Amino acid sequence: MHKRSFVITMTAVAIAAGTATAQFGYVPWRVNALPGNGNFEVVEGPGAGNQRYWCEAAKFARDRLRVRGNTRMYIINPEGRSQTQANSYGVGFTVDPSPEVLEAAKSAGGYSVSITKIGYNLSVSHSQSFCGANVLF
Repeated sequence: MHKRSFVITMTAVAIAAGTATAQFGYVPWRVNALPGNGNFEVVEGPGAGNQRYWCEAAKFARDRLRVRGNTRMYIINPEGRSQTQANSYGVGFTVDPSPEVLEAAKSAGGYSVSITKIGYNLSVSHSQSFCGANVLF
């Protein structure tokens, strides 16, 4: 009898998770233009995380800016208070880096996916690969 109630409970949990996914699904974040050519800010939303910032940046660069997958996106404003939306946090990106950002890029590398280093950069394709795990439950 104990095994039966466990199976019933697990079935109910699975149905609830499926219903929540169907109801809420993927919630896109806001991305707003910043001054300058190819500059934009990803504003934090549900399902926050470093990879989520890069995913949203890649979608914007690909769909709105119409850049290729091998185009590199650079951080111009590390994670902090949003410049485009009150009471929010955001990260500023560019696909057209200034000489200062390119210089910062020389020492901004690492093995983690950063949102805190000016000049840190990833390709649009690499960043887009982070989008698969961003479904909210």
